[in-house]
Amino acid sequence: MPIIDQNNPLPLYHQLKDILKRKIINEEWPVGSLIPTELELIQEYQVSRTTVREAVLELVNQGLLHKKQGKGTIVTSAKVEERLGSLTGFAEEILGKGLKHSARLLSSEFKKNRYYEISQLGLNEGDSVFFIDRIRLADNEPIAYERSCWPEEIGKLLLNEDLNAIAFYKVLEEKHGIILKEANETIHAVNATQHEAELLSVSSGEALLERRRVSYDVTGKAIEYTKTKYRNDKYSYKVHLQR
Repeated sequence: MPIIDQNNPLPLYHQLKDILKRKIINEEWPVGSLIPTELELIQEYQVSRTTVREAVLELVNQGLLHKKQGKGTIVTSAKVEERLGSLTGFAEEILGKGLKHSARLLSSEFKKNRYYEISQLGLNEGDSVFFIDRIRLADNEPIAYERSCWPEEIGKLLLNEDLNAIAFYKVLEEKHGIILKEANETIHAVNATQHEAELLSVSSGEALLERRRVSYDVTGKAIEYTKTKYRNDKYSYKVHLQR
């Protein structure tokens, strides 16, 4: 049985959320079933009431659970429809949909004199930036072309990982204690270049969904600038609006 690691730098509610989410995706808790009560989860995982409530709320916000007055908390879906407002990496998004995540590394190198990326990461002129270009796949089908850029000190950490398989956020948080807090993101439509079209198995000039993101850690320091181009037939965002 998965356990909560008190020495893991990842917050306890985040660890618990991942455990509960896996139970839903693996259908240990089928759609329509009631999950264990708050007290049962507290006793099973030896965590506080606050930790349980925060973990469950995250899954409610992701559309996996629904609280029903007088009845309990019900599993509503085994698939996640990605919503704006949640800071997740591509691997987390794909795994959350119950699909197999993988990547194909195109290149990785440290570069200097990349002024735009330096400005996005808040670095000093002359600093080195670590570039990683990958194709992201879901169930072995190409979904996105991604270029991620990292400050040199983080790049050196990532350089020791398998860049064909790494889930960046998971490794940074769980292995190195670098906890992400927030990100600024822009999304717009672009047309695929010939090179991008070949990589993504689409037609040249086809519309792609481009997302640019700058992510920050808990201290407010920029740790990632990423530009990802998604196939429009395989990826979409959903946003809930209220008035």
